[in-house]
Amino acid sequence: MPKYNAAFGHLLVLKEHMDDLPVDCTTNTSFLKIAKQFPNGLFYFDLWPFANPLLIVNTPSAANQLAQAPLDKPEQIYHAFRHLTDGPNLFTMKEERWKVWRVLFNPGFSASYMLELVPAIVKEAAVFCDLLHNHAQRAAMFQLENLTIKLTIDIIGAVSVNSRWNYQLRDHPLASALRTQIEWTTFGTEMNPFNRYHILRPLILWYNNRRLGNLINSEIMKRYKELRNSSTGKGDSAVKPSKSIITLTLKEYLKEKDISVAETPSKEFLEVASAQLRLFLFAGHDTTSSVLIYCYHALSMKPEAMKRLRAEHDEVFGDVSTTAETIVKSPQLLNQLPYTLAVIKESLRLWPPASCMRAGKAGVNIVDDNGTSFPTEGCYVWQISLLLHRNPTYWKDPDSFIPERWLVGPEDPLYPIKGTWRPFEFGSRSCLGQTLALTELKVVLVMTARNFDIQPAYDQWDQEHKSNRTRSAEGNRAYQVEGGGGGAHPAERYPCTVTFRG
Repeated sequence: MPKYNAAFGHLLVLKEHMDDLPVDCTTNTSFLKIAKQFPNGLFYFDLWPFANPLLIVNTPSAANQLAQAPLDKPEQIYHAFRHLTDGPNLFTMKEERWKVWRVLFNPGFSASYMLELVPAIVKEAAVFCDLLHNHAQRAAMFQLENLTIKLTIDIIGAVSVNSRWNYQLRDHPLASALRTQIEWTTFGTEMNPFNRYHILRPLILWYNNRRLGNLINSEIMKRYKELRNSSTGKGDSAVKPSKSIITLTLKEYLKEKDISVAETPSKEFLEVASAQLRLFLFAGHDTTSSVLIYCYHALSMKPEAMKRLRAEHDEVFGDVSTTAETIVKSPQLLNQLPYTLAVIKESLRLWPPASCMRAGKAGVNIVDDNGTSFPTEGCYVWQISLLLHRNPTYWKDPDSFIPERWLVGPEDPLYPIKGTWRPFEFGSRSCLGQTLALTELKVVLVMTARNFDIQPAYDQWDQEHKSNRTRSAEGNRAYQVEGGGGGAHPAERYPCTVTFRG
């Protein structure tokens, strides 16, 4: 472990590295240089009094051990998700209960079912394209995240509950409540005590939690009544039940429990469905928005990659003016985009939106590649995806954007080593929504890449917002910042300009 101070633990080491970074940079980024001092990939780090000691995991073998270990998430994560979801959900459930509910939700996130939801994604992406066109006509700098957050919220609303919230065009009570809850929820990673212990946070979270819960339950009951009416002939029975994820889950639940659709859903189902839907809405938009921006950012920095991406879209979808219609008519074409998928995966490698943390316990050890055993008792075991994704032991040119690494064979030095890419984690408890995330990212890139040039405008932003503070991390102006709810976001909400190519 790093040099230890009897009074401050490793806080002085962390401060030394944080002083070289922007004040709003993620804590994860601070560990990039620290980790280079430990080539074996595992080391302890003491953050008392802010958190339990950490055991940092930075090898694929150790990450796999962590994923398979019988360890729960830390209490601070459970605490945060109580505010975000207000109930048991697939992220925080213990194993036995998790298995039951994962089976119910799996069909709604299968690759084949995702293709049925593509038309709904295209509708929301078309609104996003219109907004980009409007910004292109104005020829002024704007913050792209203000658009992508609303886009991904509209998409997750459309596919999860079959509701068009039009949040991209106007305010919506559920979407606004969701964003408020995310922005005020803390995972305890802030070092600034004024942010960490904000006096108004408990009151705002309590009030907004009740508001959000009522709105979510209303959406669930709409879909349930729709399903009931279509099955019993009541109401407007000519209207087929929607293809939303929550509708399919309701069907699976009724079939599993052998319950008549005419009956009212149980309190347990409503509790879990509400919590899970809130998890989908949170996880399904916040991180996807950031990844989309980093795709645009990386492509703007590497014109040859953008050229190859556009050529692939030309080949698969033909006439750019009919792209949306072609996707809706033949959504399976999205599976014929290897380079587009490579761009997405490489962006996720360089800028992963989240990491994995577990609470250690007695009898559970993590063993490094040299056979050294690291006890986890009393520690939070933290697999920081950013570190593993940029670890030079496993990646050639780890800090470079090279989509081609995802297209080469095992004999090539660029070929990714199994277990080193973990934006969605591995194993049975990997992210349920990863298929949805990849599908919507492909749809949006296909609908925008040939029509627009998006360029970062940080130079202009910095001219208009003077500051003496550090404004880049590891040479990157679009560094990751804490964005509320535990996710990493691009700095300054990614100021940019857009040009229409038509």
